[in-house]
Amino acid sequence: MYLILTHFPFQDRPETWEGQWRCFKMLLFNHFCIQLPLICGTYYFTEFFSIPYDWDNMPRWYVLCAQCFGCAVIEDAWHYFLHRLLHHKRIYKYIHKVHHEFASPFGMQAEYAHPLETLILGAGFFIGIMVFCNHVILLWAWVMVRLMETIDVHSGYDIPLNPLHLIPFYAGSRFHDFHHMNFVGNYASTFTWWDKLFNTDSQFNSYREKVKAEEGKKTK
Repeated sequence: MYLILTHFPFQDRPETWEGQWRCFKMLLFNHFCIQLPLICGTYYFTEFFSIPYDWDNMPRWYVLCAQCFGCAVIEDAWHYFLHRLLHHKRIYKYIHKVHHEFASPFGMQAEYAHPLETLILGAGFFIGIMVFCNHVILLWAWVMVRLMETIDVHSGYDIPLNPLHLIPFYAGSRFHDFHHMNFVGNYASTFTWWDKLFNTDSQFNSYREKVKAEEGKKTK
């Protein structure tokens, strides 16, 4: 099995140890100073709403999958509109520019962002929990799904036989890599439908057709 590098030629430059260390330090701060308190707060959420955690009340696997999908749909909508807002020229340089410091995404960089962005976009993660959570297992399942998805789209590699591509309208790493290259369009986190609906994937589609045409000429 092999990996297909998704980075576009004119943006693909090797990362430095200094850059990786800067990314790692930002992740430590965001994880322990922002995300950890929010995660700990879920304890009070489950206690207040008396959400069960015992084996007998655990939902069936297919119900859990449907709930995770519902969480992803809600988070994706939140992410699209707030992410697009963060790209507005009046506020981009103050918050979202931090995430775009790395033109060629890599796994660890998935959560490299300004603390305010971590709060703003991260809030979408909890909305689905508030809507669907009927057992603590959903918290853990949704955390795992979201981490797998965000690392995959920032990995810089299009993995063959990727099980995530079985999800309808899944965007993937090629879709998000173009966003880091182009800065405009491809704003959604997981699915492609919001970008299709608002035509914010038009530049991506044009570029993809151009690449296919050039590859076709080379094979002739």
